[in-house]
Amino acid sequence: MAAPSSWLSGAAGALRPPPQLSLSEWADEHFRLSGGSADAGHWHTRPYQRGIMDAITDPAVERVSVMKSARIGWTQIMNAAIGYFMHHDPCPILGVQPTVETAEIYSREMIAPMLRDVPVLAGLVSGGAVKTTGRTLLHKTFPGGVLSLVGANSGAGFAMIDRRVVAFDEVDRYPPSAGDEGDPIALGEKRTATYWNRKIIAGSTPLIAGASRIEEMFLAGDQRRRYWPCPHCGRFDFLRFNVTREDDSPDERGHMMRWPKDRPEAACFECRGCGCSIEEVHKQAMDEAGEWRPDAAFSGHASFHIWSAYATSPNTSWGQIASEFVAAKKLGPEKLRTVVNTGLGETWHERGEAPDWERLYQRRESYAIGSVPAGPVMLTCGVDVQRDRLVYEVVGWSPDKESWSIDASEFYGNTSLEATEPDSPWAALDVLLAHSFPGDGGIDHLIAMMAVDSGDQAQVVYNWCRRHPMTRVIACKGSRLASMLVGAPSPGDVTAR
Repeated sequence: MAAPSSWLSGAAGALRPPPQLSLSEWADEHFRLSGGSADAGHWHTRPYQRGIMDAITDPAVERVSVMKSARIGWTQIMNAAIGYFMHHDPCPILGVQPTVETAEIYSREMIAPMLRDVPVLAGLVSGGAVKTTGRTLLHKTFPGGVLSLVGANSGAGFAMIDRRVVAFDEVDRYPPSAGDEGDPIALGEKRTATYWNRKIIAGSTPLIAGASRIEEMFLAGDQRRRYWPCPHCGRFDFLRFNVTREDDSPDERGHMMRWPKDRPEAACFECRGCGCSIEEVHKQAMDEAGEWRPDAAFSGHASFHIWSAYATSPNTSWGQIASEFVAAKKLGPEKLRTVVNTGLGETWHERGEAPDWERLYQRRESYAIGSVPAGPVMLTCGVDVQRDRLVYEVVGWSPDKESWSIDASEFYGNTSLEATEPDSPWAALDVLLAHSFPGDGGIDHLIAMMAVDSGDQAQVVYNWCRRHPMTRVIACKGSRLASMLVGAPSPGDVTAR
């Protein structure tokens, strides 16, 4: 019979909690890539992936945002994170895909094989009746938590659930609103409000500059980039692809991708420090010595930018990346945009067909501000309402919709004050509406219609507009969800406060 001290020691060991692992440590020990993956088998964390993965399980980090290209392993990182929070740190999890349909595909093609092929997860979701309760396509329970998968286009998917971990995938493909419920990112984050140790994870290939959710998230975080040392001089810098090949001044940061004329397959990087060529043979050693470095202060939000030049997977050689870019550039903007988004992990900047500035300059007309030249037959005025000012522009219109800017300025003051209150800027708008603009041939022009933005100070705007006939003044409001440029008017209740 074993001695009591030996028995007590064994019992204490059995009761001792398992060591706390980071996500990369857990993945290297437990995670498997399923048979449908090109690299099926045991997971091995790449050096560039480690910083992203460990930020997800860092107690000091509340938010992780990853602006990335394709082929850097993001989907598997997100799968591993879900597996980690199911097995090693059980809690309620919410996964958000762009649509309900993509959520179902993700469940069938990613989650189901993972739960089947990762041994420590298979034990959680199979066996006894208790463990299989609620095991459906989009809702899976496990000891200590639940995994719910929803589409960003469905407001109902976010209703009446609280989750400690929310993982947003491909956020640039989300609709502006989850049904009629509003922004899906805000809805998902609201589900974590009751947890002091919540985790909000977001990753996406960026799409259009100025409308990219993931770019906005990246800029809101500490903006980490992967710095690699030059194998010749040791200078650390991130890898950079200059899409326009313009404005490449010597003081810009980043080891720059270069290739000989008409030979993109021979692409390499030029060290910003010594100017030497960095060949792809050095990639593995540079990644092992690499570091994630931020450009902004950390305040709980770790954000990352990573693109395919860092990847070691097939079809991500530097020559292939450059060749894809050159080929796409010949095929037109749409092909090039795909390469910029998915290959470089950068937003696409739309370029309009604006005329050369000389041609535009030659079309200028000379007329005094505040006067109406020959051509316009009616004037309109748009008013934007800010908290501390009213901003307006008076525009003249011809019958064929050609327009002239007649006058523009600002009336400063507290816009929450009614027009009858002292120092209210609305009194100045009364004067503008009654103002007569001198025109060509001695004709005076009044503002035929004034539209006032009611998105801010709505009640004050309604009260002011009500003092004037609807044939001359209307309240208006912009909408990201409108199906047409100008919608039909709708009645609004006007109440005293």
